[in-house]
Amino acid sequence: MRKYLITFLSIALSFNLSAGFYEEAVQYLASDKLEGRKPGTPGNVSATIYSIDKMKSFGLKPLAGSYKQEFTIFTEMVKSGENFFGNSGDLEKLFQPISSSLSGKIEKRKMVFAGYGITIPKSDTKLKYDDYKDLDVKDKIVVVMTGDPAIGNMNSPFRHPDYINYRSIFYKLKNAIVHGAAGVIVLNDPLSLENYPEENAPYFNPTEGGGNRFSALAGYVTNKWMNKVLKGKSLDTLSLQKKIRDTGAPNSFEIEGSFDMAVNLKKKTGRVSNVVGVLEGSDAELKKEVIVLGAHFDHLGYGGESSMDPHGHGKIHNGADDNASGTALVLKLAKELVAKKPKRTYIFTLFNAEEMGLLGSAHFVDMWARHGEQYGELKAMLNFDMVGRYNEAVSVMGAATSLEWNKLLTPFESKVKFTVKKEAVGSSDHASFTAKKIPALFFTTGAHEDYHTSNDTAEKIDYSAMREIEKYSLNLVSSLERSEAPTFNPDYSDGSDSGRPRGYGAHLGCVPEFGQSDDIVGVKCVRASDNSPALKAGIIAGDILIQIGDIEIKSIYDLAFALKYYRAGDKVELAWKRGSETLRKEVTLSKSSH
Repeated sequence: MRKYLITFLSIALSFNLSAGFYEEAVQYLASDKLEGRKPGTPGNVSATIYSIDKMKSFGLKPLAGSYKQEFTIFTEMVKSGENFFGNSGDLEKLFQPISSSLSGKIEKRKMVFAGYGITIPKSDTKLKYDDYKDLDVKDKIVVVMTGDPAIGNMNSPFRHPDYINYRSIFYKLKNAIVHGAAGVIVLNDPLSLENYPEENAPYFNPTEGGGNRFSALAGYVTNKWMNKVLKGKSLDTLSLQKKIRDTGAPNSFEIEGSFDMAVNLKKKTGRVSNVVGVLEGSDAELKKEVIVLGAHFDHLGYGGESSMDPHGHGKIHNGADDNASGTALVLKLAKELVAKKPKRTYIFTLFNAEEMGLLGSAHFVDMWARHGEQYGELKAMLNFDMVGRYNEAVSVMGAATSLEWNKLLTPFESKVKFTVKKEAVGSSDHASFTAKKIPALFFTTGAHEDYHTSNDTAEKIDYSAMREIEKYSLNLVSSLERSEAPTFNPDYSDGSDSGRPRGYGAHLGCVPEFGQSDDIVGVKCVRASDNSPALKAGIIAGDILIQIGDIEIKSIYDLAFALKYYRAGDKVELAWKRGSETLRKEVTLSKSSH
């Protein structure tokens, strides 16, 4: 009896110590003190120091002499010099530039109202709509509203998912530029304002657009100011929007007068770090086979454009589940595996700037060429992102990235349910590895109503379920230690083509490099997806896409625009750079699978 009691107490103590570790780690990382761990902030630095201290205490070694793997990120655009908009002698005091605007000045330009700024391609057989039809905007300033014609109209075809991304500000900017505009003014759509024409002053978002720049001046003004301009025609923005709602047709025209506009912005960058700890394998041969266990530790700070919280402006987004939970789990796995002395080498990596576009993990895989000779070949990756809000099951995604995963993911008795899925969908750090043909699994308890809001806090984390995920992961590592390393499945496809959200019109198949260098003009492709037009054209990893049909591609937003501008079945000429050579090929765009 005494023997069983001691065993029971040992198990209970081990469980409590695990739960205590998770609580301590998550509560610190998701505390108000760290202010949401946004890259480039003191809170993010504090999280970096905390993670390094933990790795050192477990006995992990630095990678190539340092626990920090530094890289440069865009931090913000800052206003400098003149930023204004208005007609002669009546400048709008509340004007705010859009941070992806071109810097410069234009004077005495005509201005046109272009509704929602949307052009549905002529090849679209379901919907005919063009705010620019019979409208000359060349070298003029275009005024557009946020939203689309579905606002106030439940029966609008714009409510179909195929058209949802025409609401994008970046689409509206690019479409105005394609039509020849020199400047773009954006208004909040009046029907969505509670106290029209009263509204909050425009907000300058220094990170909107991620440092990308459009080739026109752009900014926000209030409806109240625009109504003063329209007064001569006895019009106001609300009546203009209602006419579009009621007729389902564009309502565009030229505005009387001439206008001046100036935007002056400077781009700031900063250095941030991944946190990397090495557990060298104990077997002289197998230690050259490297397994990465990773999670991102950054979050949103005070929210910004990625916030889903309608009332969260200026509030700390603590990011307890996203992704203090995954960070804590990787640290705990490191602690456990050090004691087990595995045969292979395990790299524990806490990625930074995931929320900015997988920048940390992309940097890690790109930099591995410098470390491969010393440490070995990357054989597999386990990614833990949002593992703290257990509901119905823990998803283990990406089983199809290697044909060996299914036999390695052996069932075992657990208090929670694990569901193995073939595809590793979702924009998280595993994508940087699968893009390089490295097998990867993605562990997650899934999204919830607090995702990317100020309500993602530590007291809502299910620490006991995290302990079960830890046990499952350790069981997987044990299986890996007894088996050949997994190999990438050449037939694997996650359905991705351009990193795009749902609702794009056509499929090309250039998978873009997130966080590409500012020196690159175009979109760098990390691969061409299976059976895609890009693959048939001959695009390979490292090629830089610069043209799709009539659309010049300078950034990811141009690629996004082109895939809405054209439709499946359209024949277009692609142009791309390979070194100093420019290659061209006509392709037929295929149908989006999303």
